[in-house]
Amino acid sequence: MLASIRVLSAVFFLVIAITIAISNEKYPEFPLKSTAAHESSTGAPGELTCAQSGCHETSEIQRDDTTNALLFSDADSTYGDSMEGITLRVRRKDCKKFGFQIVCLDTLMKNVGSWVLLNKERVQMQLADFSVPGATGRKYLTHTYKGTIPQSTGEIFWEFSWLPPLNGYKGAVTFYVMTNCTNNDNTNSGDALYASKHTLRHQSSATSLTEEIKHQIISFQTTQGTWSLPLPINERMKSLEICDLSGKHLSCTWESKGQSEIEITLENQRYHGLVMIKMSMESGLMLKKAVFFHD
Repeated sequence: MLASIRVLSAVFFLVIAITIAISNEKYPEFPLKSTAAHESSTGAPGELTCAQSGCHETSEIQRDDTTNALLFSDADSTYGDSMEGITLRVRRKDCKKFGFQIVCLDTLMKNVGSWVLLNKERVQMQLADFSVPGATGRKYLTHTYKGTIPQSTGEIFWEFSWLPPLNGYKGAVTFYVMTNCTNNDNTNSGDALYASKHTLRHQSSATSLTEEIKHQIISFQTTQGTWSLPLPINERMKSLEICDLSGKHLSCTWESKGQSEIEITLENQRYHGLVMIKMSMESGLMLKKAVFFHD
């Protein structure tokens, strides 16, 4: 009996060692839980926190301070019927590596709306932990390996979008966020966790949904594979990215045409469908929805 236990113990530790070795060989600079946050660990009602799920059990959770900043494209506390561009920004001067997880819930604590990825290299989608009944049906966003590295010393941000529910729900929605500021020592201790929540209330538009969608979405029609995009007067664009609603980047080129227009050419000239256009302007980031179609 004792011999059997020893054999099982040896096999168990061998499996663990192989798993870690494979992880470290594939991503040597991002071992262990840099892959993503543990499922269902935002601390939202009915689920765990990172400190309870085993990832960072010795870490304390700071709540509702200024470390987490969730910035919405509408810059207020309301949402409408159009897509919301969101930036999650985290600042801590002594942090070497960051992580996050976010979920959006309605007033019944059910998943509401859907996520749209803008950069799949830094952000990925994640389903709920099946062992946490209260999290059933919830859908999350979290960091990737590359998404843990700060853009500047002590500061990181992730960009994504949230599409309001299409089932007619017009109640309040709350975004629950958990971020992790680590000392990058490849252990689950000595890290700092920050929890915050951000509630938006629906604001009905004075126009019909059809008119709002027509106003919000740019329509491009072409027979040549090149589209003209108007820009605000006296704005200069520094870069442009296009991705579909799954977050896949579409190869394209662009060039300025005068002071208030650019021409966009997609590599796949027969592409059609709804896309997000992310433009970096001198005055800041601008997000546009567009639909490409052909004659």
